[in-house]
Amino acid sequence: MPSGGDWALERMGALLLEGVEDASVEKVKMWKIGGNGVMISKYAMRSRVVDSEFVWMGSTAVAAWGWTDEISDGGIHGIDGTGGDFPRYTLIERNVFREIGIFEKQSSGFFQAKAAQTTLRHNMAFNLARAGFNFNDGFGGGDEVYENVLFNTCRESSDHGPINSWDRQPFVTTVLNGTPTTQMDWRDVTRNIIIANYGGSKEVDNDDGSLFYRIHHNFM
Repeated sequence: MPSGGDWALERMGALLLEGVEDASVEKVKMWKIGGNGVMISKYAMRSRVVDSEFVWMGSTAVAAWGWTDEISDGGIHGIDGTGGDFPRYTLIERNVFREIGIFEKQSSGFFQAKAAQTTLRHNMAFNLARAGFNFNDGFGGGDEVYENVLFNTCRESSDHGPINSWDRQPFVTTVLNGTPTTQMDWRDVTRNIIIANYGGSKEVDNDDGSLFYRIHHNFM
């Protein structure tokens, strides 16, 4: 379980980026990968996945998943993200995600848990078993989702839709203002084309306590 949302996944991928700065995945085509495509794990600053295509993926195409200490002292440190061991300033741009979730139905074009300040722009996601973009928690915030096109999601499930979020547990980060706080910075979802057909019940589903979203000027 990566955090307090609904997803479960393994910390691996055909490409694993961990402990990196300014790493770039560019002009790659992943086709018929049995599991995850790109896993951006733990400390990863300014990673880029751009101009790429992910087709017939067994699980999630691209995931950004940070780390907190959930083991020591009975897990009481699990909410502490102030150590900075998480993906930050990730750029996901001009990618195509289609036929995603062939084997693993808890999957998406892009998934995020314990990560912050991601930019998702100019991507296209369609023909997915579940959500197109999924935010598993309210860790940090400061993300921007704009000028993407999403449709034909939730084809093998129901409940949410092309963009989904949860926020079932607090996390402490310094993303908002440089000091430790449980409040995330605003996430902006704007100027997207979002069509909730198949099992999608809403275009942007802010589920289970999700807060601090600005959703405006979209075509839905």
